[in-house]
Order: sequence, then C-alpha cells, then structure tokens
Amino acid sequence: MYYFLGPKSEQRAFLEDVLSLVVNDHVYWRRNFHPKDPPTLSFPDLKKAEADQFRETFYQELFSLISDLKLDVPFFSPRYMAHIISEPSLPGLVAYMATMFYNPNNVSYEASTVTIQYELEVGQQLAALFGFDSERSFGHLTSGGTVANYESLWFHKAAKFLPVAMRFAYEAHSLTVPDDLSGDYWELMNVLPQQLEALWESFAQQMMLLEHQPVEEMRKHSPTGMGERAFWEKVSSVWGRCTHEPVVLLPKTAHYSWQRAAGVFGIGQQRFLSVPVDRRFRMCPEGYQQMLERCRSEQIPVLETVSVVGTTEFGSLDNLVDLVAVRDASAKQGLVSPIHVDAAFGGYFATMFQEGEQPLDPSLQALLDQPHMKEGEKVFSAIRHCDSVTVDPHKMGYAPYGAGAFVLRDGFLRHFVSQSASYCFDQRTGEDGAHLGQYILEGSKPGAAAAAVWFSHRMIPLNTDGYGKLMLGLCAQATQFYQLINKVNERLEDAPFCFVPVNAPSINVVGLLVLDKAASTVSGNNALNTFLIQRFGVRDVESIQQYDYLVSHTSLSVNSAFASEHAQIAKLTQDSEGLDVLRFVFMNPWTEKEAQNGATYQADFLERLIEECYRFLQKPPS
Repeated sequence: MYYFLGPKSEQRAFLEDVLSLVVNDHVYWRRNFHPKDPPTLSFPDLKKAEADQFRETFYQELFSLISDLKLDVPFFSPRYMAHIISEPSLPGLVAYMATMFYNPNNVSYEASTVTIQYELEVGQQLAALFGFDSERSFGHLTSGGTVANYESLWFHKAAKFLPVAMRFAYEAHSLTVPDDLSGDYWELMNVLPQQLEALWESFAQQMMLLEHQPVEEMRKHSPTGMGERAFWEKVSSVWGRCTHEPVVLLPKTAHYSWQRAAGVFGIGQQRFLSVPVDRRFRMCPEGYQQMLERCRSEQIPVLETVSVVGTTEFGSLDNLVDLVAVRDASAKQGLVSPIHVDAAFGGYFATMFQEGEQPLDPSLQALLDQPHMKEGEKVFSAIRHCDSVTVDPHKMGYAPYGAGAFVLRDGFLRHFVSQSASYCFDQRTGEDGAHLGQYILEGSKPGAAAAAVWFSHRMIPLNTDGYGKLMLGLCAQATQFYQLINKVNERLEDAPFCFVPVNAPSINVVGLLVLDKAASTVSGNNALNTFLIQRFGVRDVESIQQYDYLVSHTSLSVNSAFASEHAQIAKLTQDSEGLDVLRFVFMNPWTEKEAQNGATYQADFLERLIEECYRFLQKPPS
C-alpha cells in the first residue's frame, strides 16, 4: 500500500526526496522575505567555538534520543496487531513535518492564516461524510477524541439550558416571555433542537433593541454565568425543588473518558446512567427505551445520549437505526435527548460506503455485499439523524497525533459557548471561523495537525478510491483472522485448551479468549490468558528484536451476555469479576502477507500462540 513508508522503509528514497524538498523550500521562503535584509547570524559567528560546541552537543544528544527511540513499539510491522495505532501515512507525516517549520497556532486567523482554513475545511468534509449539511454544521480538530467528547457535553449542555436562560433574561428585562418559553421547567428542558434556532433569533433581536449583547445576556442567566449552585437555587425558587438536574445516558461499552467528564463538568458520576449492551457489545435499544421511560416518568431531563460506533474493546457498532427510532418516539412523548455518536475509532469506516470513481476489487466488493457490512452501512447512514460526532483522524485516518475531531450538526449552537479575547479575536469579524479559539475548549493547538489531516484527505479520498478501500482491506483481514481461528480450533479438539472468539468482527477488531479445559474457576482460566498477554504484550526490552508479535488485551465482565451465554465459560466459578481476553486490532495493511517461513503473519502468530499454550500448561501436543 503506497500510502505508507512500508515495514522495511520500501519508500525511503521517495520520503527523503520529499523531505529534502520541504526543507529547501522552507529555507528559500525565509531567504526571500526581504532578501536585502542582512544575515543576523554571520559566517564568523557560526565559526566561533561556542557555536561548534553547540552543534557537537546537539549531535551527541540527538544520537542519544534516536537510540532511545529504537526501543519504541514497532507499530509499522505486520507483527503488530495490538492497539488502534499505526505508523502515520506518508501524506500525514510529510504535511505535518512541513507545517511544523512554520509552527502555526490554530486558535485564530492571526496566528494561522492558512491552516485554520484547512481545519475548517476538514470539519466540512467530515460533516459531509456523516450526512450533515456542511454549510449548517460546525466541525474542527481537537487534540484527541477525549476532548471532542467533552465538547459534545459542553455544547449540548449549553443548548439544553438555553430556553431556561432566555426565559430568565426576558423576565430580568421585564419583557413579555414568548409562548414557547412560558412553560414549566420540564417543558423548557425538552425543547426540540430544530426549535432552538428560531427562539434564539427572536431573543437576539429583542436584546439588540435594548442595546445588549445577546450571548452575554443569555450567559448571565445560565449555569455558566450564574454558577451551578446559584442557577439551581433560582430554578427551585421558580418551579420548586421537585426539579431534577439532567443526566447522561451511555452504554456500558463507553470509553473511560466519559466517567472522567463527570468531574470535569461537575455533572457527577451518579448522573451518568449506564444502558445495557447485548451479546455483540452494542447498546440495547430496549434498555435505552426503558431508561428514557424512567427519565420521562420521573421528569429527569437528559443532557445527551452517547452511542458508540466502534467500541475500543471489540469495534462494535451500536444499532443507531433503532436507537434513533427510540429517541424520536421519546421526543414525541415530551422527552428530548440529543444523540452524540462517539465514533472516535469507527468514524472513518463510513468511507467504505461512499462510492468512488474506480471499481473495487472483486474480493472487497464481495465483502461489502456481506450481511454484516450491509448492517454497518445502515449504522453509518443513521448518523445523519444524530446531533454530533467524535472521530479521530489520528486513529483510522492515519494522521500523526494529535488529531481528533468534533462535528456538530447544528452549527449555530457554537455561539452559546463563545468566549472572546481582544488580543486575538477582534479582527476579521466578518469571517466566521477566523476566531476558532472562541468556540472550542482548547486554546493553542498545532496547525500542523490540521495540515496533516487536510493533505491526507487530498491524497486519500474519503470514499472507496482511498480510505474506503483501505478500511475494507482491514475488515477483510479481521474476517480472515476470525475464520482462521475457527479453522485452527478444529485441530485443537483433543488439546487441553481451545480458542473462543469473543466477537465476529464488525470492523477490524477480534477478541480471543483461550479456554483452559481443565480450569474450574475464572481466575484459573485467567492464569493462562494472563501468561499469553504478558508473552505477547509490550514489556521492557533491550532490543525490539525481542518482540516477535505484539497484541493487546482487555477484560470482559463475567456477567456480560457473552460470558453468560457461552456454556463452558458459564460453568466457571466466578471468583473474579473479569475474564482476561486477548485483543487484535488490524491497522497494518500487510498482516495477510507471508512471513519469512512462508506462512501469513496471522497463521504464523496462531502457531506460536498454540506453542505458548502448551508451554504454559506443560502438556506437549500429541
């Protein structure tokens, strides 16, 4: 795959060529800015002893640095099947390095005249990928998916409290409260998103007639301006103490960053309510419906519902079609919940269903026609009916870190969190987006990341001509590995252990539990799996040659639907809360290639896994 340098640096000459072009071009750019200005560093200065000493020390320390880096994890190798990480693509790598020479700060136009436009363009591209109106939405890059998820809470919290804040502001100025804002607390906390914009426009006009700044007036009467305690005291004084603070609904498979968000936003972990997942680790629509019914009956507002498209454990895709239907039915009954899609991992797989100009290889087209892929297509198509999305270009977009992204369907909501700063936001007021920093959680952030993602999208299209073809290839590898596990299992019929795939891959992840047939307890079975995890996991090494293969791991609850429904696992005495599981993520395009012994890397790994199982159990194969 020519998008990458290659496991053996096969495209070294090309990389050296383009990096030489980048360095020389930057040097000429500097020389040609007022070329008659004299050099600041003269030739005699550069020949001084201290200058020579600096360069000698520089080389010495640089060699130490690159020597240390050789102990880093070999993400580039087809022997790496561990986490959602890989070597960056050549377009991402070169664009990042090229832009770092200029060191733009994507906080405002004045600090990044070029790359801030790249970032906003990337936001529009991702919005279009997910079916949003790119002219009405708002999208930008973050340092990662965690910050993007935090922004979803930030934006949806501002939107949820907007009707109440506008109601308080009208009353503070002795203005007639519009009929749509005259309801009680429960009604104001359940205004439909499509109604908010019209309500806001009317409010803004009223405030401007009074020569007040609308956002500032709204903020004075919101939790942001009043503080949480003062705001809730006022709510209670108006509507009584029976009012409930809003909650967040999320599946048990949600990323750990959501629990951390409870402290960051002062929401409280008890107000993050967990929805059950099914055998395939997807949020249960029935459980979601029951949770919404409970909230409606107790009049507990819902700040947002989090759905996961690409869980970090097994790549599961929540059934968004059914979840959206449940959400819509609930809205008709008076409970409104925005849906935020955490597709940090899975977002780029939407490109598999964006048809390019070139026909797909027959094998990839056949995969695309499989029932589970058709099911996935429906999931990605349903994102257009949700309210916001997190997606990480530094994961399946193969961009360098850090490049997460957040996309908000109703872009006008960004104004409700805006914060101005005169030293960097006062100019170019007519150009929306020039003041990006006032709409986002982060301040300074690298324009190099924006350039890397933007250039990657230029070179690797967001359809089956580019990313879509790459993603399909990875899904094919995961499917091949899953089938190979089942095939190898047939040989293990008389072995003291067997392989239990945890999931049929929805995208490019496969979980594997090795079952010790003699084990009677969960901890006893974990002993074998823990040994394998340590054997094939990242550890302290003196040379990366000590790694043969690298895999990751996770833990699976003994009360999960998977464990409960598997006859052999269900018989184990539950003396531990979790089952240790090996986890394989296929991001490297070459794991289906042949290793030095002529077998594919996948097949060769499974043979070594079998050897290690026999070694741990001290029972040689018959």
